[in-house]
Amino acid sequence: MRARVIWLFIAIVTVAFCEECSSPSAPSTVTVPPVVSAPPAITCPSPINITAATTGQTFVKYDGLQANGGQNPVTLSCSPEADTAFPVGTTNVECIATDGLKRTASCSFAVTVAAAPRLSRTRILAFGDSITEGEVIVPGTDNVILTLTPQPYPAVLAELIRERYGDQPAVFNAGLGGEKAALGDRRLPFEMGKFSADVVVLLEGANDIYADPVEGIRAVELGVGALAAEARNRKVRAFICTLTPTKPGRRGIPLGIIQAANDRLRAVARSENAPLIDLFAALLPDLDGNIGSDGLHPTPLGYRRIAETVFAAIRADLEIH
Repeated sequence: MRARVIWLFIAIVTVAFCEECSSPSAPSTVTVPPVVSAPPAITCPSPINITAATTGQTFVKYDGLQANGGQNPVTLSCSPEADTAFPVGTTNVECIATDGLKRTASCSFAVTVAAAPRLSRTRILAFGDSITEGEVIVPGTDNVILTLTPQPYPAVLAELIRERYGDQPAVFNAGLGGEKAALGDRRLPFEMGKFSADVVVLLEGANDIYADPVEGIRAVELGVGALAAEARNRKVRAFICTLTPTKPGRRGIPLGIIQAANDRLRAVARSENAPLIDLFAALLPDLDGNIGSDGLHPTPLGYRRIAETVFAAIRADLEIH
């Protein structure tokens, strides 16, 4: 009897054990951690240096500003914002990148706005003979007929000045074909007053020498000296130009005579404390390109070269920041 009870107990335990082994196991739960991106990074531009606009306000773009990484959406903000007006001087710009998890990265850079260049005097009178007026040879007329170019040097000079200084400075063309330096003082006071000029660019003398190569050199010296003195007495800044070079042609003057006259003009400039604009040296390297077939009047290219040389002299003497 006791043995039967023991075997029955063993049988019950065995059956229970086997049922537990054969029953399906409960499913296990695996927790996957969320994927978290790296924090945002931001790259600022290098320091920005810019010159103020000559007209209106100065707006600045932030080229090179970018954000990388971070959880979308990533936003970029700067203070001051790009494309806003900046004053003259240095402004520090702070930029922040913010991602969808509110993580941030920041950087900063400087924007320096230099004052726009300007001229201390702004009413420029180009005074002289036909080379100031802008005469050129009409092609095919055997170097006889002259006409006015639409782009005389004062007009080109006005373009160059407007590009750099805006619309404030003005250039006035007071050229008169055939005028001699010795007679220019009769007209200069009227022209300076008419345009309220505070600068005068003097280019006179070719007609004096063409009429009399011997006495003309002295006439150029005295005539341009009188013009410069008249300007100085009226507190107008005078620039004295050397005569442009010549080449063989119907109206050509020997280069040696032009050079002798220019030596006198250099002396006049020194005595009047007036800037000298050496047009002779500027045009001489390309005589055929710069001087027309009559041997005296510039070509359109020559007039542009005159304007560029005058512009450089005005910048050197009158530009301020």
